[in-house]
Amino acid sequence: MLCLVSLSGLSRADEVKLIPSVAIKEEHNDNILYASSGAYRDFYTTVSPGLDFLEKTERLTIDLSGRADRRVYSKYSEFNATDQFYNGKGGYSLTERLGITGKAAYSKDSRPDRDLETTGLTYTGVTRYRQAYGFGVNYLLSEILLGTFQYDYLNDTYDDPRYTDLEAHSFNMGVVHDLSYFMQKTQARMNVGYARYNIPNFRVDNYEWTAGVNRALDERWNLLVDAGLRYTTSRFTFAETTFSPPYYVYKYDSNKDWGGVGQLALTYKGLKNSGDLRVKHDIMPASGQSGTSERTAFLGGVNIRLTYEFSGTLNGGYFINRSRAGQYSVQEIDEDSIWISPGLIYNYSKDVSFNLSYSYNKTWYNISRTEAERNLFQVRYRIQHDLFN
Repeated sequence: MLCLVSLSGLSRADEVKLIPSVAIKEEHNDNILYASSGAYRDFYTTVSPGLDFLEKTERLTIDLSGRADRRVYSKYSEFNATDQFYNGKGGYSLTERLGITGKAAYSKDSRPDRDLETTGLTYTGVTRYRQAYGFGVNYLLSEILLGTFQYDYLNDTYDDPRYTDLEAHSFNMGVVHDLSYFMQKTQARMNVGYARYNIPNFRVDNYEWTAGVNRALDERWNLLVDAGLRYTTSRFTFAETTFSPPYYVYKYDSNKDWGGVGQLALTYKGLKNSGDLRVKHDIMPASGQSGTSERTAFLGGVNIRLTYEFSGTLNGGYFINRSRAGQYSVQEIDEDSIWISPGLIYNYSKDVSFNLSYSYNKTWYNISRTEAERNLFQVRYRIQHDLFN
């Protein structure tokens, strides 16, 4: 990212924005720790100052942001916390055919519901320190053929021994072929990928191949479909008791597995309204849960513009996380979760907004035969201003 920033001084700035902001959020949660029993309920306030920087030229794009969340509870002050989030991404066109991208992120967060809407997995109030980095290359092989490469790195560490640290490396190479010469607004896609997930005494290697199509059905609707195969291996170390000192020995075991992967995305974007429906099935990280899981995710959202200032939203999802012990994780994972969140947005101006929303979440822990659910009501006020305009 520092290289991208230094390059920005060599380019004419077509668009530059520096936007400080502050958001104040009041919430009522009837299950703060998302527990199966003995739920804590409380009102709490979150104050979130932030700063965004954006620069765009004909060849360069830089997008940097930082935010702090100070969360204060009315009754349970022991849950008070300050979370931090920093993100940066950019891209540079070296030539008309060759472009590079980069990204970096760091976060320190402690909300138990931090991943409920992305993975369906839950936590207690443990603090997670996350680092994520990546870079990519896009090369136009011909007028109708594009080659891509992407590498991503993820590192999660926890300050609680109940949760397992995770390190992940993923590599993806693909080609995109424009089929417009016989099918308008259609692209064929193919991708091969490899990912390695490392946790203490356990390693998962996942190899994938997918092929698909991306087609604009009309000016508003777009359909993307990918399907393929994966080959997954896991290697793990475990201790076995013996009758002689030191009364245990370390042994090694492995597992090999074939399966299918795929995704479907149907999106709609009109002048006033927008929406999407997404389905994905793959081996994905189960951060803190001793490895990875075979996850099926159903996600959807609708945004309806009621008037010039008012918009209504409805978002939701359903997650299925599965893994036998020693298959994709050290411990067995068998969870289903659902969430739904309607909301109302009032944009007083381009810099001032007011949000009112409600979220319902429920998780079924099939191994312990227990359930957890919560109702969350939220009121949020946000103000921002571009210092360069």
